[in-house]
Amino acid sequence: MTSTLFVLQGGGPTAVINATLAGIAEQATGKFDRLFGLRHSFEGDRSAPIMDLSDLLGNPSAQKRLSDTPGALLGSSRKKVTDQNVSNILHLMQTADSGSLIGIGGNGTMAALNVLANSANDKGLRLKIIGAPKTVDNDLPNVHIAPGYGSAARFVAMATRDYDRDFVAMDTFDDVTILETMGRGSGWLAAASVLLKDGDTAPHMVLLPERPVDEAALLQQVSDIKRDVGRVFIVTNELLNAKGGGLIGACYQNGPIDGLGRKMYSLSLGTGNYLTQLIWKELGLQTRCLRPGNLGRAMSFCISEPDKQLALRVGRTAVAMIRETGFAQHMVTINTELKFGRLPLVDCVGQAQMPDPFLSADPIGISSEFQAYGRAAIGDVDPLF
Repeated sequence: MTSTLFVLQGGGPTAVINATLAGIAEQATGKFDRLFGLRHSFEGDRSAPIMDLSDLLGNPSAQKRLSDTPGALLGSSRKKVTDQNVSNILHLMQTADSGSLIGIGGNGTMAALNVLANSANDKGLRLKIIGAPKTVDNDLPNVHIAPGYGSAARFVAMATRDYDRDFVAMDTFDDVTILETMGRGSGWLAAASVLLKDGDTAPHMVLLPERPVDEAALLQQVSDIKRDVGRVFIVTNELLNAKGGGLIGACYQNGPIDGLGRKMYSLSLGTGNYLTQLIWKELGLQTRCLRPGNLGRAMSFCISEPDKQLALRVGRTAVAMIRETGFAQHMVTINTELKFGRLPLVDCVGQAQMPDPFLSADPIGISSEFQAYGRAAIGDVDPLF
């Protein structure tokens, strides 16, 4: 009897999401006869062709190339999952006589997989569904570090360090630089900007959603750093909470709404540009804003080797769980020792902010405990002259 494994990729791509797919293909070799990919996650209809990935089975060279390729081979999705989407996937799997599916993704994908699992159970279909975690935001519950984060954090750390060299060269006519990172409601990526900091190099301020911001105090701190250091490099999360409630620069957050009903802050003028205008208007300092956006998760030259290896291992583990645990509808969990476990999908839906031990009361506000965590995630980085 032919055995078929389905796989999908959801949410924002990462530099290593395809490495998890490669790990799945590696581990599925000799255990499944066919490997099918669902195009654009849950979006496809019943007539949409699936992607036959079976040529990846038993093909180490193709798996290696795939593991070094950013983006998402299967295409991704941020649309709200409908009953029809779920019905389409169940139909495709039944047509292929498959009862096994692995979904690679973050918060939204785990929630969608849970909906799929519940629907299958209601219909009396005993599907094996495993969630393979990934997210550059690093905010999945029960995941000590998520595949995708290490490479995006490496980009932020190197961009902060390297642009600061440019900034130093221009510090007679540029006063303030603001780098805005991705991250929505958690500050994991903005915090990564400190990982290559040395002395008075950038960053000089790190603004996180975990710490509400007082604009008057921020302006005073900018003024003090400019006086003492001669330049000010600020790293801000794409969203910041205001000390009195609401969002900093809410009037600038006018992006469109995505398929999940969420405002697309990355397509708005943004927090960084709001702070740029605030500092220029109130302090008269020459200020520029850098918004790399999706570049921060898409660069193959910034793939962190520890991150890629973790992504590969998650893919292999997801296949092993489908094979060894019998009926299961779980997500692969990752503990502090980077060992894997599993929990029901329903327990893996939500968002995790930076824990208190990773924050500190010093001017930068990032603890040495986080720095040790982050340096291990981004891998080795060659020093500058």
